Amino acid sequence: MALAICLFVGGFAVGPGVCVWLALSELMPTRIRSNGMSIALLVNQFVSTVIAAMFLPTVGYYGYSAVFFAGAGFSVLYFLTAAFLLPETKGKTLEEIELHFAPAGRAQPG
Repeated sequence: MALAICLFVGGFAVGPGVCVWLALSELMPTRIRSNGMSIALLVNQFVSTVIAAMFLPTVGYYGYSAVFFAGAGFSVLYFLTAAFLLPETKGKTLEEIELHFAPAGRAQPG
């Protein structure tokens, strides 16, 4: 059991645990980065608190297996979102990354 928990913590630490903060720091434009990271931290802590508060009542109602299968499903959804909707940032400037999220009619930078 302890080995399984260690593997989970290690897997989370190199995947979803760090990917959120890495994506936020690379994808936010410089002019809003400080406010954006503050809001992101607030939302992240709020969601974590809600999940922690709901975990035991949900396990009591549905059982451990259903809750962990739901968590696995959300992890797959998270992976697909990160793999297919986030742009590659390697070798790109912040302006080029920002254009990925710009509305279609927005002018290209000169």
